[in-house]
Amino acid sequence: KSSPAREQPLGDFSLPGRPLLEAFFNEHVIDLVRHEDRYKALGISFPGAVLLWGPPGCGKTFAVERLVDHLDWPIFSIDSGSIGSPFIHETGKKIAELFEQASKVSPSVVVLDEIDAFLASRDSSAGGQHRVEEVAEFLRSIPKAAENKVLVIGMTNRLDSLDPAVVRRGRFDHILEVGMPSEVEVRSLLDSKLGDIPTEGDIDVGALAKSLAGRPLSDVGFVVRESCRLAARSGAYKVSAAHIQMALDSSPSRAPTESKPRKIGFI
Repeated sequence: KSSPAREQPLGDFSLPGRPLLEAFFNEHVIDLVRHEDRYKALGISFPGAVLLWGPPGCGKTFAVERLVDHLDWPIFSIDSGSIGSPFIHETGKKIAELFEQASKVSPSVVVLDEIDAFLASRDSSAGGQHRVEEVAEFLRSIPKAAENKVLVIGMTNRLDSLDPAVVRRGRFDHILEVGMPSEVEVRSLLDSKLGDIPTEGDIDVGALAKSLAGRPLSDVGFVVRESCRLAARSGAYKVSAAHIQMALDSSPSRAPTESKPRKIGFI
């Protein structure tokens, strides 16, 4: 049986710090769900599978979690730990069963995390027959998912390692490159987060965005939270530029930065 319909109409999806990803999901997922009858009349029944790829810390998981929360559909997660089995045919069976479960409660979402761990090229010597079984079952399951109102979202750090058959259109309709956030994207997230807290008004948001550009979006959130903690610890009720600077100084990046932060790209 399908899950009950939402009591409230599905609103626009918001993703502070990632305006292009936000626009993509609103156009290619939210609008299709919101105006199902219109799209169905033109032969488009449900959003196709989406693959996000980029370096660790670029915000792929954050974006997917926000989308899943917004849709409020049942979610099924697949990673190498959840489907692995020492028996050749058991892994394929687990994959098929999970997609079947997702279909029974559709609309639903299947998230494939770090898919390079189990959808690497079948030419690879690692895994042998197990690898062939896993890839083959996904090749069968992903195209059927949209027909059953199951949205498939994959994430990977290594697009070049995936089996060529996996990345063809018809499996993943959209492959999006997500790089480390640009200054404009960091500014968008800072405006959102600083707008929710009391500030002294002396914070140079532009300069702060420039200093955080190219770092993971999680760093942006941490610097803002840390500045709030420092302000409270000092007895203040508002965050000032001094608190922001202290938080920034004590929060060096843990991830290597790119020489030129990349924006979202489409393949």
